[in-house]
Amino acid sequence: MAPPGGRPPATRGVFAIEDQELLLPDPIALDTSFVVEALIATQPLHGVCSAFLTRIDESGVSVATSELLRVELAEAAFAIALKERWGGQWRRHRADGRSRPPAGRLLNDTLARYGEMLATLTHISIRLGRVADSATTFMTDYGIASYDAAHAASAIAAGAKAIVTLDSGFALLPASLLTIYTDRSRLASARAKRPR
Repeated sequence: MAPPGGRPPATRGVFAIEDQELLLPDPIALDTSFVVEALIATQPLHGVCSAFLTRIDESGVSVATSELLRVELAEAAFAIALKERWGGQWRRHRADGRSRPPAGRLLNDTLARYGEMLATLTHISIRLGRVADSATTFMTDYGIASYDAAHAASAIAAGAKAIVTLDSGFALLPASLLTIYTDRSRLASARAKRPR
């Protein structure tokens, strides 16, 4: 909706996953930040991300991921379990023998759910070696972080026009390379970072 007396704000290739009219390209790429929230029920955006993942599944579009996603997902799940137990002191307890078993259980449970998720979708997995040169080019040309660059390069290598992410760092890439689907709270931040 346009503001009174003005035109609607520019999207800059950044759209909200809560928008039920949002078109889903085929394939669509998934970033780790989105998958973490979609699969781990204790996360603040679990409902929004889980609903969008269901929408992707029901639409029949293919998903593309970097092989890096599985490793990042494991790290995120392990850290979440430690944070839930130890709060801000979680890093000090990472090697604690009493902390590792529950963190390992969440890690394994999350990876199992990831495997189940992929089993229901048409999945395109992109190997890191295939996109290493493109990723480093994105880093030097746009200032995007290395892991984000690997996910973006993987998305593009798979033929995806959009990536679903909760990381506004992807907005450092021009909209002509990759459209961003994110949650509503990150729209302004991501749009502000987009090159003009």
